[in-house]
Amino acid sequence: MPIKYQNPNFNPNLLSKHNIDRMAIEEIANNSFVLDVGCATGFMGNYLKAEKNCVVAGLDLREAELKIAKGKLDYTFNANIEEEKTVKFILNKTKKKFDVILSTSLIEHTAQPDLVIKNMKKLLKPKGKIIMSTPNIAHWTIRLALLKGNFDYTDYGIMDETHLHFFTPKTFRELFLKNNLSIIKQKIDAEGGGFPRLSLALAPFFPNIFAYQILIVANK
Repeated sequence: MPIKYQNPNFNPNLLSKHNIDRMAIEEIANNSFVLDVGCATGFMGNYLKAEKNCVVAGLDLREAELKIAKGKLDYTFNANIEEEKTVKFILNKTKKKFDVILSTSLIEHTAQPDLVIKNMKKLLKPKGKIIMSTPNIAHWTIRLALLKGNFDYTDYGIMDETHLHFFTPKTFRELFLKNNLSIIKQKIDAEGGGFPRLSLALAPFFPNIFAYQILIVANK
């Protein structure tokens, strides 16, 4: 299977300030111990190591991506975050819990989002935080498609054919709250999805419609 998610030249400073990955990286302090869940080829972790002096562990199920990540990150785990044994496996290797769990555009690919959150909590230090993003199924492009009677899957984006769950800003927030996490921040990327200038102008008034992706920062 070809590698689907990679960005060898990843540099958040070159991205728009509205970009969801840039916003996620900006939430991570220097010298943090980070677990990147859904790390792909390790491009985000590689940046955190080089520019923020972080120690980074990567977790992914795709062997081809993880093979590349092994050359970049401090630890790599070919494991499923939905499984309880993964928590024990990681802690046996690292011998300590994480300051930050980073998970961008991953939760929508999982079968049991609640179990993902529960297992992440077990891997966090007492004051650690989860930084997670997901697409917004309530974006205007999806609403328009539904009005036309369409719900077609695609290779990438909100309707990625590998997505198992869909979230709105409201249901994404509820995922954290019902699992007893405190939400520190909730941000949106209103630039993606087309007509960026118009979307950015209208997003403050209609965030649920113009949020292309959602970012939540939460802790125990």
